[in-house]
Amino acid sequence: MSLIKVKKANCKNCYRCLKSCVVKSIRYQDGQVAVIGDQCILCGRCIMVCPQHAKSYLNDLEPIRHWLKDPAIHTAVSLAPSYFSAFGKQNGTRLLAALRQMGFDIIQETAIGAAHVTAAYIDLLQRGDMHTILTTCCPTVNAFVSKYYPDLLPLLAPVLSPMQAHGKLIKEYYGSDTKVIFIGPCLSKIDEAAQSQFVDGVISFEQLAQWLEQEKIQLDSLPEGNLDNQPTYSSIYPIPTGILSDIRKSLPQTDYAMLSIDGLENLKELFEEIRAGEIEHAFIEVNACTGGCINGPLMPQRNHAPCKARMEIAEHAEMLPAGISGETTDISCRYESDEVRADIPGERKIREILAQIGKPSPEFDLNCGSCGYPTCRDKAIAVYQGKAELYMCMPYMNEISQTLSNVVISASPNYIIAVDDELKIKEINAAAQKLFRTTRAEALDRYLVEFIDPLDFLNVISEKRSILDKKVTYSNIGVSVELSVTYVPGQNLAIGIMKDITAEEKLFEQRYKMKMESVEMAQKVIDKQMTVAQEIASLLGETTAETKVTLNKLKEMIRTEGQES
Repeated sequence: MSLIKVKKANCKNCYRCLKSCVVKSIRYQDGQVAVIGDQCILCGRCIMVCPQHAKSYLNDLEPIRHWLKDPAIHTAVSLAPSYFSAFGKQNGTRLLAALRQMGFDIIQETAIGAAHVTAAYIDLLQRGDMHTILTTCCPTVNAFVSKYYPDLLPLLAPVLSPMQAHGKLIKEYYGSDTKVIFIGPCLSKIDEAAQSQFVDGVISFEQLAQWLEQEKIQLDSLPEGNLDNQPTYSSIYPIPTGILSDIRKSLPQTDYAMLSIDGLENLKELFEEIRAGEIEHAFIEVNACTGGCINGPLMPQRNHAPCKARMEIAEHAEMLPAGISGETTDISCRYESDEVRADIPGERKIREILAQIGKPSPEFDLNCGSCGYPTCRDKAIAVYQGKAELYMCMPYMNEISQTLSNVVISASPNYIIAVDDELKIKEINAAAQKLFRTTRAEALDRYLVEFIDPLDFLNVISEKRSILDKKVTYSNIGVSVELSVTYVPGQNLAIGIMKDITAEEKLFEQRYKMKMESVEMAQKVIDKQMTVAQEIASLLGETTAETKVTLNKLKEMIRTEGQES
């Protein structure tokens, strides 16, 4: 299980954590990342570089809160001297008062443990039985060696880290039941403490700042506090060359070459040079964080001023005595191998994987690093190991996307045109080129107004809103279109897609004309029928009148004949 957790919703395909991870202990699947716990060296860089703040660390403070509330439990703080960088020198002594207000019984600087570590290093240098010595103050470096350079384990100084050395001293002096809590800027200290018998808990500087805020403790309103120990020059440990400076205070001369290396990339180069036999008989101060512990990953960023802190820590240390007071204690230890054994495919398999993304042979390998891996070969190995996805290759996916886009645009029967805010043509597809009787090269030097009425495009750009499915007729080129113009705010472009409906419009006009002609013909027929009807009615009226006259005459004749008889 990893100390680092990832908020799935916030992880957004940026690969920044993967690029920053020297040991590539990150698995990328389905657009999300996960830290591979047994391969991680807990440098904390993935937390620092994540732009979405999607990564955080697991460190439960509830046990510590419980200890502070229980009067029967004695608590002791081992405070990393890099607190100058976290809270500022002006608040340094006030922080001590704040810790007492929170309920801690004993407050000491981890520099006490560092002084004993320095004494142990000096003993190694004077004995001279190690041809090259790597310091073991940084648990991330220790993990880097044990996991990825196990052949260099004999070079690790067999000495506890200052945190563990201090924890042992506290328990020996105050009792083994005393709860030792380390406070510092380091993620890997959380894991180191979990494996240690001398340290019971860790609070990061970041967590301490949040805790103070929750308790409404303002440092600038507190009086100055004090340590429960005599400060020592070993408080210079958090800055580069700090360990070497502390050694030189008590051992000005040695036949070992003295070297200080910080930053994991630099350490990787160092280890490769040692393997190659380029460096021998050297005492090397090693630190995973570039710039030393004052640049630890769990610093409260709002107060973090590492350059200023480096000067302040050096100036402060110069006023303090070097060496240790009293007897030394046994802080020897042994570091074991925890080698990460990776399944590496053969060259044939690597090329098969790369061939799927357009890299059939080495000359096609770009090695651009955009996927997070230094070379295409490294990325293929990660794909084989299930740590990466095949299509994480940015150039390949961009090429595919561009090709698809070009095919779609070029093959589209619609007229597609993109213009800028000056209505200058920025892109034009083949259909539009044919319509305008021009080539793409010629069109890109001209303005839309030279071909069609640009009013709709102009309105879209000026009003920053799109129009959809508007019927427009461009009489000058004899075309009717269904026009959609989309505004692209990031580039201040208007992209028009014109569907040619000229034939449809002509067919519509023809059908309309036929309907109108049919209506006119029907009207003529109706008018003629009305005329005929009127003529028939007139004739019927005349014959009816004549019939009536005849009948009347007949009736009169019959009546007259009846009277005569």
